[in-house]
Amino acid sequence: MDRRQFLVGVARTGLAAGLLAVVDACAGPAPPSLLGILRGSPAPPSSTSPSGQPTPGPPAPGQFPRDNPTAAENRRAGNHGWDLTAADGPSGATAFAAAASVAPGDTLDLHVASPTAFDVEWYRLGWYEGSGGRLVRQDRGLGAAPAAPRAIDRVTGRVEAAGGRVLSVPVDGAWPSGVYLAVVRPTVGPPAYAPFTVRAAPTASSAPVLFVNATTTWQAYNAWGGADLYDASTADAPEGASGRRAVQVSYDRPQALGRGAGYMPRWELQFVRWQEREGRDVDYCADVDLELHPEVVTGRRLILFVGHHEYWSRPMRATIEGAIAAGTNVAFLSADDMAWQIRLEPSPLGPARRITCYKSSALDPLASTQPAVATCRWREPPVNDPEALVIGEMYGHIVARPADWIVAGSGHWLYEATGLGDGDAIRNLVGQEFDTFFPTLAHPGTVILARSPVVPIIHRAPRKGVPLPLDEDVQTATAYVADSGATVIAAGTFQWSWALDDYGDRSYHGVATPLDGRVARMTTNILDRLGDGRGTV
Repeated sequence: MDRRQFLVGVARTGLAAGLLAVVDACAGPAPPSLLGILRGSPAPPSSTSPSGQPTPGPPAPGQFPRDNPTAAENRRAGNHGWDLTAADGPSGATAFAAAASVAPGDTLDLHVASPTAFDVEWYRLGWYEGSGGRLVRQDRGLGAAPAAPRAIDRVTGRVEAAGGRVLSVPVDGAWPSGVYLAVVRPTVGPPAYAPFTVRAAPTASSAPVLFVNATTTWQAYNAWGGADLYDASTADAPEGASGRRAVQVSYDRPQALGRGAGYMPRWELQFVRWQEREGRDVDYCADVDLELHPEVVTGRRLILFVGHHEYWSRPMRATIEGAIAAGTNVAFLSADDMAWQIRLEPSPLGPARRITCYKSSALDPLASTQPAVATCRWREPPVNDPEALVIGEMYGHIVARPADWIVAGSGHWLYEATGLGDGDAIRNLVGQEFDTFFPTLAHPGTVILARSPVVPIIHRAPRKGVPLPLDEDVQTATAYVADSGATVIAAGTFQWSWALDDYGDRSYHGVATPLDGRVARMTTNILDRLGDGRGTV
C-alpha cells in the first residue's frame, strides 16, 4: 500500500541520558560548514516582503486598533445546515470554487454539476454557540447542470473538469474572513461541498493572527477523476507510465474526499472551531495566497499552520522566511510541513490553479537548468534547502499507531499552567505522521519540547547528501528564536487540533485522540504570548 492509499484510507474512515546530552550539545550554532553548503551565509533580517513591498514588523500586543470581529461574528445565530455528517450515500452533485481564496468585493465562480435542480447554501464555519456555521447566502431553484467532460492531459496525468453550470456570486463585503463552504443540495440525492477561503486584505486594523489553510496538500491527495500526486488510473497516467501517479494536479475539479470538502474537516476544522469558540482575533488565507498575495502576512504577530501543509512553492516559502525575518512569530501545529517543493502554474480559470510536482529531480525537466525550483524534497539535491532551517525540525514518517506526547523542557512557557512536568504523557497526541529533530540543522538555542517514542511504519534508507535525524524513532517538538526576535514553534504531529474540539472522526487506525485541556492551555499560551494576547473574549 502506498502513502496516499494509506492516508486516504484513514480519511475515509473517518529518551535516554545520551539523547539529552546530544540535544544539549546542539544548543550552540550548527556546524558552519554544513549550513554554508545548504544555505550560504545567513541573511540579515529583511524589511521587505518577497514581492518587494515594505514589511513592517509586527505590532506589540494591544496595538491593534480594532474590536475583535471574530468574537462579534460568533455571537451571531448559527445553524447546523452546513454539516453533512449524517448524509447517506454519494452525492450525484459535485462542485468546486474557481479560486482557493477570495476577498470581499471579488466575484466567486462556483462550477456545479447536478443531474437534477439544486439549491446552493453558503456557510461561514466557526463556533456559533456550537452550531459550527452561519448561513450567509442562499441561491434557490437552480436548474439541472450536466457535468463538464473531464479533460485529461496524458503528458502529466492532470485531470480537469471546468465548465458545467457556473454560478457567479459576489463576495459580500459583510462576509468576515474565514473558512467557507458552498453546500450544493440537489432535489434528489445527498448534497455536496465546495470549500473556499475569504481572506482579509491587510489594513491598519488587520487581525494579529493569520490562519493558513493547506489547499495545496488538499489537492495533492485529491484523486477525483483518477489522478493525484500519489497514484493514477490507467486512463489518466502520464504517457509511457501506465498506472503511475500524476506529476501535475489541478484545482479545477471537485474534491474526492469529505463530500467535496477534502482534508479540511479532518485536520483543520477542529482548530478553527476552538479558536473561534475562544474568541481569538484571527484572519484567514489559503496557502497559495503566500505566493499570490504575500502582503497577507504584513503586520501579523503570529501565523498558524495546522494539520498537514506538505506542499510548498518557493515563493510561498520565501514569504514565510521574510515574515520571520521581519519579526513575525510562526506556529507549525502540524507535521510533514514543507516536505515537497512544487511549482504553481495557471489554468484557464486563473493563476496558481495547477500544482506541478515530479517528486524527482531526475524526472523534472527544469532541474538541470533551474535547480532551485526542482520539484523534489526540499532537503534533497539539487535544492539542498532543508525545511528544518525554517521550521526547526522536519519530517520523520508515518506512525503505526498514535503515540503519547512525552513532555520535555517543561520549564518552557509553552507548559505554563498545564501542570505538566518532564516525562509526563498526553495520550495519543502524536500521529498520523510525525516530525523529528535534525541536530546539524538546529538553530542556536533550539529548545526540545517533546521527545515521544514512536513506531514508524518503515525506516527510511539514508539518502546521499540528506542530513540524518537524531533518532528516527522519536517524535520531537521544538522552539527557537530567530535573529529578528520571532519565535518559531513546531509541534511535530498532525493531531494537535484533535485534542481541542470533538468534531468529526478524530481517530487513526481506530485509536482516538481524547480532548485534553492541557493541549488547550498550551495553545492558549501560544496565542497569548505570540499572537493576539487577549485570551477569551
